[in-house]
This record gives sequence, C-alpha cells and structure tokens, in this order.
Amino acid sequence: MPLLPLATQTYGRAGLPKARLVNSYVERTPEGPTPYALRSRPGLVASSTVGLGPIRAVATHLGYRYVLSGTRVYRDGVNIGIIQGLSRARFAQSDTQLVIVAENAAWLVGASVSQIIMPDGDAVSDVAFSNGRFVYAVGTGGRYRYSEIADAEDIGDLNFATAESDPDDLVSIEALGSDILFFGEKSTEWWGPTSSTAAPFQRYDGRRYDVGSAAQNSAARIDNGIFFVGTSQATDRTDLKVYRTGAVAEVVSTPAIDALLSQCADISLATAIEVPTEGRSFYVLNIPGVTTVAFDVREKTWAEWSSYGEDTFRIQCADAGLYGDANSGQLWTFDAEANKDGTDALVRECSVYLPTSAPLRCKRLEVYVSRGEGGLGTSPVVEMRYTDTDDAGWTDWTPAALGSHGNHPRARWFQLGQMRPPGRVVQFRCSDDVLFVPYGVMVNE
Repeated sequence: MPLLPLATQTYGRAGLPKARLVNSYVERTPEGPTPYALRSRPGLVASSTVGLGPIRAVATHLGYRYVLSGTRVYRDGVNIGIIQGLSRARFAQSDTQLVIVAENAAWLVGASVSQIIMPDGDAVSDVAFSNGRFVYAVGTGGRYRYSEIADAEDIGDLNFATAESDPDDLVSIEALGSDILFFGEKSTEWWGPTSSTAAPFQRYDGRRYDVGSAAQNSAARIDNGIFFVGTSQATDRTDLKVYRTGAVAEVVSTPAIDALLSQCADISLATAIEVPTEGRSFYVLNIPGVTTVAFDVREKTWAEWSSYGEDTFRIQCADAGLYGDANSGQLWTFDAEANKDGTDALVRECSVYLPTSAPLRCKRLEVYVSRGEGGLGTSPVVEMRYTDTDDAGWTDWTPAALGSHGNHPRARWFQLGQMRPPGRVVQFRCSDDVLFVPYGVMVNE
C-alpha cells in the first residue's frame, strides 16, 4: 500500500468507517509527503487560582481582572462581593461599567457588587451592550429592557420592547458590530440602532432565522460571526446542529457532531468558547455528559478535545487570553509549545482506515511522524489498536517505541493478523510529554 493519510476529523455514522481525532488539528503540508499532518492542540499552563471554583466568568475591565469563582466575585484577587449560583454567568461591559447576569438578576460590578433593580421586579436572563446601552432579556415572550445611554442602572419603566416575529422566549442576546441579535427558542431576529430615544433599536424586516438557540452559553463570537447550537423545535429539540450567523444561518456541524448533540440529556447546559492559536481559531463546545468538540474555523473540520480523566474539556469560560476551569478555581492560559495540561497528560488520538477488497495479511504497520521527540532521557511511546468489525471488537492498546528508522521517525507493529474486506480501522494515541506530529501510515512496506 502507498503512504496513507490519517483521518482529518472525528466522524462516526452507522455503516461507515469510524474516525477519531482527539486533541489535534489539521496542518496542511503542500510539499508532502501527504497533504497534511496532525498537530497537537495547545496545552494548558496554570496561571493562578482564584477562590474555590468553578470559574463562572472572567472579565478584564478598566485594567482590573474580575473573576466570578463559585459564589464570590474577585477583583485582582480580592473578594468584593457575592453572586449566588454555580452555573456559568453572562456579562457585558461598556467603557465605564461591567454588568454580570446570574440567577435571574443583574449585578453592577466595580469596586463592589450591587444588584441592578429592574422595573416591575423583572427577572433577568441575559445582558449585552450595544450602541451605548445595556440590553437585558427579561420575563417571557421575547421581552427585553434597555438602559439609558452610559448608565446600566437607569432603566425606565417604558424602556422595553419585544422581539416579536415569533412568540418564543429569549434564550440569549448577542452584540455583533452595531447590530444586536435576539436568539429565541426557535427563531433569531436581527435588530439595529435608530436615532429615536423612545425606540433605540428596531428589527430589520426580513432578517431573521427560523432557527433558535438551544443553549445560551453555546454562543461564541469568532471571525465576524456567532457560532451557536441551534434548533427550530422549542419542545423536543431533536434537530440540534451547530450554526454560524451570516446572510442565512449556516450549518457547520456534520452528521456525526449532530449525533453527539442528540445524546446530551440537557443541551441547555452546553458551553462554548473561542480558542485562538497560531493564526487560527477554534469553536470549542462542551456537550455535558458526552464530550467536547472543537471546530477549526479555517479548515472547517471537527475534532474532540478532552481533559485527562474527564468526560469533557475542563475549560468553560474565557476572556482576554485567560480561561476558567469548570471544576475548580484555576485560571489557565494556552501554550502552543506545551504538550500537557498543567501536570496532566495531553492524550492525542488519530485514526486511519485501511481498505482492502480481499483478505490481506498485515505483516507490518507503521505510523510516520515529522516530529516525536522529547527531552533528554525520554523514550516516546505510541499505542495502537484496531478493529475489523465496524467499531466493535477492538484489540487492546499495544505500545511501540517512537524512534528513527532510517530518515523517517515512526512507530512499528508486526504480525497483526489478516484484514478482511472492506477494511480495518486503526487508532493511534500518544500520551507522553513530547511533540507528536503524525502524517501517514504504511502497511506491509
């Protein structure tokens, strides 16, 4: 067989070869020997620990770092107040004010924390800042309130409107340039600014999606668009997909990703962040109880991201290069040169499909890497397993040393039995603290 390229993304559908790409992404290699190699996602480096966690929000404002850790709000590490709850919080900021929304209330955060009182005692579910005003999602039926210019607390009794093309409740509000998007349960509306003080925002006629948001915290603004988990069914939510905003709501998820979304018991708890690294951005989506998936915006491919010993990736919120831990008070940064997460292993997995039209004995299997070396005294290891029966009957993981054979760094396995049509799925993984960049597989050469 010729040198075979590795799978470029996670994929798994009944009747089709399964593929996994974990904690890695595609890097094109125009000069060969295959069209691309697989690079490790950046590792995590511990920054500081703030409170007991989980980290519910991180915001940088007026030169201060604000962290909502557990129920306590910290400014540059000093506790300044309490906001109840443990779920991820929402925040918005102007040049002079920072507002956090959590547990159906809005809070003004500065030298201290004080609750913003809404007219009629309205419960608040979200906040955004657009065109000089704070905009709050309140109550039911798509209602929102807005502040006066430059004052988050000045909310007149008549400062309200309704996102009205569909009578669905608001899930989230997102600012995008001068526009503001109201995500309902089964529809999304685009609004823009006006010169009227009585009605400072108006809906764009004809600019709406018949798709709503299934998870408030799944929204992430990346590359002049908003990525979100969407649905057109507010009740059973059986049509979950990942969308990107544009002239239309563009589906960016694959059937395999949609299947993972459908496995989540409560998709409303999903969270997402942007992770920029080395000139590209990833939309990283935690699907509670299932896994974490990452969309490479440049290559339009999906991978899984994982934290050692966890079902999902440990990060749930981010701001200004700092990332908050979903389980503790730890703040992290990403480092493209790190091959582990703190002290935990960074487990990278990839796969290849070996097609065959007739029984074929696998005498030798090799995975080629462009780099795979650690520091002095390290002996990098790659593990391999395979199946000939459509994602069932996996062999045990078998280790092999990653060394240089001739001019080609690779790991080798011998006498792996007979492959049967239509072919064999092989997976590789590396957990060592080394740079691991596989690019191809060779059989019987």
